[in-house]
Amino acid sequence: MRSVTTTLKRGIYAALTLAAMMAANNALAAGTASGTSIGNLATIDYAVGGVGQLAIESSPTGNSTPGASNGSATTFLVDNMVDLTVAEVGGAATAVNPGQAAAVTTFAVTNSGNTTQDYALSALNLTSADPAVHGNADSDVNGNNLRVFVDGNANGTYEAATDTATFIDQLAADASVTVFVVIDAPIGAVDADVANVRLVAVTHDAATGATSATAETAGADTASVDVVFADAGRDGQETADDGYSFSSADLTITKTSSVISDPFNGTTNPKAIPGAIVEYQILVTNNGTVGADGVLVTDVLSTDLAILLAQYNGATDDIEIRLGVGPASTLFCSADAGDTDSDGCGLTGATLEIQPPGLSVGTTAADNPVRILFQATIQ
Repeated sequence: MRSVTTTLKRGIYAALTLAAMMAANNALAAGTASGTSIGNLATIDYAVGGVGQLAIESSPTGNSTPGASNGSATTFLVDNMVDLTVAEVGGAATAVNPGQAAAVTTFAVTNSGNTTQDYALSALNLTSADPAVHGNADSDVNGNNLRVFVDGNANGTYEAATDTATFIDQLAADASVTVFVVIDAPIGAVDADVANVRLVAVTHDAATGATSATAETAGADTASVDVVFADAGRDGQETADDGYSFSSADLTITKTSSVISDPFNGTTNPKAIPGAIVEYQILVTNNGTVGADGVLVTDVLSTDLAILLAQYNGATDDIEIRLGVGPASTLFCSADAGDTDSDGCGLTGATLEIQPPGLSVGTTAADNPVRILFQATIQ
């Protein structure tokens, strides 16, 4: 019987080479691109009667013809590994004021798969039943006009003129893109309210305008490029949450009155009778985290009252405004009929309006609270 000797040197070399290639590919998140044809062949060296023979190369169907180029590589196509991540950018809620337009939260969508993909994007308002975001529970305050845009110039800043795309178009493997969720903050939100939002990215076939959702291949491996969902949810879509934290003034207005004199008792135990003088105090305090500017106080006086003029500032002004606590700074203004409101105060019919230039109600002792005083006679 003839002896046949086989050697494994080439097989061992091929195995080592393949291992090195795999290690190099694992350094990349995406790995080998889908659709890549991977092929190789094995060879067998042997001797007959101590005489070396021509090597025989392998083929998928089997080859017994010795010599180079008589075999053929065994090949397969690399399948599409769909993998993506969606992450909030910044690590904190976006500060926003009630009524603010185009308030932005920022996300990063990364294609961690091995195929260029489109991604459909959507956003939704969360509720108090959802998990807290950045440690902030949702206050059931919803952002208005909720919308999603892709960073068009890759500068990480939302710009309405350039960031107009509403889906991710042909994101390459290992690439990442910034996505903005934009809301118009509701005017009714109050200080410390929280409105959390969620970005949803769904994998779609490339170059379809995000209209054709990528479907996973069912059943056994095929000779074509199959699709395998490898994302965390194994469904080709991922989400991330972010939120808006509202900062606002929190104003309280209190109006009190005291009788300071009457025609019979003077200033001693005066009573609220016709001819008596009443001093009103309007107290405005701010318990919020930001100041209130453009403050306008409107008071519609009873027809049973007549405002007294020149009661303050050395009998030259009609209204006294005290700012802050302790040694308060003081403003004065006039409210006589026909006043042009150049000082911010005026009286139109029975309506008193008080808005001196620069009047605000801040959050520090220097400008919080604000006290407004004026006097009137009971008719």
